[in-house]
Amino acid sequence: MSGILDDLKGVARDLVAQVGEKAGIGGLKEALDEIEHAGRKHRVDALVRSAVPLADAERQELETRLRARYGHDLPITFEVDGAILGGLILRVGDRYIDGSVANRLGQLRRALTGGSAG
Repeated sequence: MSGILDDLKGVARDLVAQVGEKAGIGGLKEALDEIEHAGRKHRVDALVRSAVPLADAERQELETRLRARYGHDLPITFEVDGAILGGLILRVGDRYIDGSVANRLGQLRRALTGGSAG
């Protein structure tokens, strides 16, 4: 039974990632994978910031995976911040993952100019 549930989780994760890509939330699958594998032993809270409100399925997938990793009582806050342009910024405890379009554009700008962008 556990194998079937693991398979279903994988299918659901892939589906949410595909929906996220179509909605301009690139990197959702990678961010979820990174959070799932992050090691946390103490009580933390989570913040999920997106450029647009997440669909119910996206929120549910994030909540399910975060709480499976960090505990069912994990407080999760969802915020909308249009300044990030797309993608997600996730903070769980002191772990910070910036998968936003604004961050990626900044990285590209720095790579192309050979320095820091201001």
